[in-house]
Amino acid sequence: MDKDNTTTTTATPSNDTQPSLKDMKKFEKWRKSLQYMTGLGMSEQERAHFQKQLEGELDSYQCRQCELWRPPVRFMIDHLKKVGHDMKREHFICAPCDPTRSGGFSPEDGILLCYNRMNSKTHQEHTMVHEMVHLYDHHKFKVDWLNLRHHACSEIRAASLSGDCKWTREIQRGFYTFTKQHQACVRRRAVLSVMENPSCKSKEEAERAVASVFDSCFADTRPFDEIY
Repeated sequence: MDKDNTTTTTATPSNDTQPSLKDMKKFEKWRKSLQYMTGLGMSEQERAHFQKQLEGELDSYQCRQCELWRPPVRFMIDHLKKVGHDMKREHFICAPCDPTRSGGFSPEDGILLCYNRMNSKTHQEHTMVHEMVHLYDHHKFKVDWLNLRHHACSEIRAASLSGDCKWTREIQRGFYTFTKQHQACVRRRAVLSVMENPSCKSKEEAERAVASVFDSCFADTRPFDEIY
């Protein structure tokens, strides 16, 4: 047979046996994870880079978890829009926090969600609604956050309306009061929050601020019709 007319064929693996790009990426990630855990075959610079990647992926995943909005959260989003604030993803900051908090609100930075402190979807929901009540108050009532009475009023409303003081949550915290448990929880948590205000000089001052506005602010359930 003429050499020039010879057709040479090369066997190509079928799609069933050829590893996909996705599988190859999974394998590469597994290989790097193994190197990271054992310390073998990875320089300190590569190890630090891989750790940063892992932390970034965890932050991304936890932020997606924080975005699983439930009905009370969607309710607050709707009512925030009515007072001129269109809630966006960037208004939520998901980050790890110390054991003293599960969330926070800042007029400048938005809402902080401490993903490493969320122990359930319900806890996440209560935290989100709590901070969104602060955001609602900020836009509707023009709160002066350095004024202890203003701050106390918003803390009373947030603790009362968010579900943060439900009996089941109080049991988890070790409080077993059966009479006026909700009010006691709201008052206690409002005082603790006001104590962190830079304008507050003592626990007694925080208690006076909370007591001075408690009845009127506890009765104000806006934007909810009632305490749920």
